Amino acid sequence: MGIFKTIYKCCKCGATSYQRMIDRAEDGALQTTGQYRCTGCRNVFASLRAWWEPRRAVELQSSGVPSRFPAD
Repeated sequence: MGIFKTIYKCCKCGATSYQRMIDRAEDGALQTTGQYRCTGCRNVFASLRAWWEPRRAVELQSSGVPSRFPAD
C-alpha cells in the first residue's frame, strides 16, 4: 500500500478532510450553508479554496521614511 501526499489540506492544521456545514431552513428542511468545517481544527471556511490555500505573507512597502530601528 502506497503513501499518498496531497496539496489539498487545511492551511491551519494540515488535515486532509472537511465537512460541508448544514443548517436548518425556516421550513425545517436541512440544507448546506456553502461553508466548510475542517475535520482537524474544526475551523469554518467560506470556501474550499480558503480551506486549502495558504495565507499569503503581507509584503511591507517602504514609505520612504528611514526607520528608527536598526536593521539586523
